[in-house]
Amino acid sequence: MKHLLIASLTVMMLVFSGCSQKSPQVDTTTTTQTTSSADSKMDSVSGVDSTAIDSTESTAEKVAKLIAEIEKNAQNIYFDFDKYNIREDMQQALAANAALFKKAEAVNLSIKVEGNCDEWGTDEYNYALGLKRAKSVKDALIAEGVPSDRIMVVSYGESNPVCSESNKDCWAKNRRAEFKLLP
Repeated sequence: MKHLLIASLTVMMLVFSGCSQKSPQVDTTTTTQTTSSADSKMDSVSGVDSTAIDSTESTAEKVAKLIAEIEKNAQNIYFDFDKYNIREDMQQALAANAALFKKAEAVNLSIKVEGNCDEWGTDEYNYALGLKRAKSVKDALIAEGVPSDRIMVVSYGESNPVCSESNKDCWAKNRRAEFKLLP
């Protein structure tokens, strides 16, 4: 009975403390100033003549387009079975992603690194492994020069598969880190 109580308390503490996240804090005084500069930078980067852009397009729409463009170009980082170290063949993809995130028009965006796993292992193990994968990608991005305060990590474990077949190719696609950008 005593062991059951201790085990229950331990699981409860892990559940409540393991999933906490801080929400990013935004200084609204600098956001207004930097957003207008991001708008002009976005025009020069996209190569579109700013007089040709519909003047009714809001700043939020421009930021949403920028986020969609960067997310489209960001490459997933794939991992080996039961591993969270970044493979040698993924180093180039990671460097390309870091370059995308360091572009002048993207410096005001936050980066969410999402760690994912295949269906092997328990739910708890896969959530922990997904978190380790996301943290290893975060550390690698920081080493590439992306500021740490822009990066947050989250684990989806096995709950966010891109492929649901039960074969090696499918499982390999699910062992990944993905990137989402936030304004």
